Amino acid sequence: MGQKVYYSGVYGEQSIKLVREIINIIPLDDVFSKSGYSIKSHAHRNLFQIFVLEKGKIELLANNEKYCVSKPSVLTIPQSVLHGLEFEPGSTGYLISLSANAVEQMLKFDAAVIYELDTISITEIDQENQLVQDAYTTIKKCIFEYQNQLPGKDLALQYLVGMLLLRLYRISQAHQTQIHTLNQNERSVFRNFKKLVQENNSIMKKIEDYASELGISVASLSQICKTISGKTPKEVILDFLILNIKSTLKNMEYSISEVSYQFDIDDPSYFCAIFQTKKPANPKTVPRRL
Repeated sequence: MGQKVYYSGVYGEQSIKLVREIINIIPLDDVFSKSGYSIKSHAHRNLFQIFVLEKGKIELLANNEKYCVSKPSVLTIPQSVLHGLEFEPGSTGYLISLSANAVEQMLKFDAAVIYELDTISITEIDQENQLVQDAYTTIKKCIFEYQNQLPGKDLALQYLVGMLLLRLYRISQAHQTQIHTLNQNERSVFRNFKKLVQENNSIMKKIEDYASELGISVASLSQICKTISGKTPKEVILDFLILNIKSTLKNMEYSISEVSYQFDIDDPSYFCAIFQTKKPANPKTVPRRL
């Protein structure tokens, strides 16, 4: 079996620009211009993706099986799920990419919602079901807000993403196809690990302590993180904390020293170094909200 291919951005790219660290939307034409109509099996490290097929056909490869989608549909693909795609030339629609970390923060680790959205799903748009139509209406509102520069755009998108996730969750299995692709026990351990990271909100806690609380070995935790996210436990923690730190810097009138103290980082220079280890950025450059 070949090595699992991970992307941090959209198909072949290792970065992605997200509005409010949450959402990116591009027309399918932009996907085709980057990758053509055939996309080999891969997974995304930290993206929950929603394909909106308005016209044409998609062949989805998952679990070594092909699923043909030839009617207007919404496809959801969770973080780290291996999948391939084949598009019919002339297909139209959109690709909505959401930060998986932001999604989990917004859902507050509601186990039922997280579990339901943790599978590939295919939902036909044209069925006479109010919940499906509600979800599609919210998708169209997300696209409209993303494409226009209206006052309060960021806040509107944050609200709409939360509403969209809820409406996707409400669609019953009778009205969609669900494809379970990963070991759900491992997914559960990974979710619980990230929940502990959120609850502690500290860089000081050791990986050994997390593993102990989860009732597994450090080696098992490392293997699960690697299998699901392609990252080490330390990288998972850093990604999550940096997202929280950037959110705090944007929305609160704290100095960098005060924010670093909130996350158990006593040395502001080390606080800045954490940003440098992940990307060429500096907490001083994070836009502040006035």
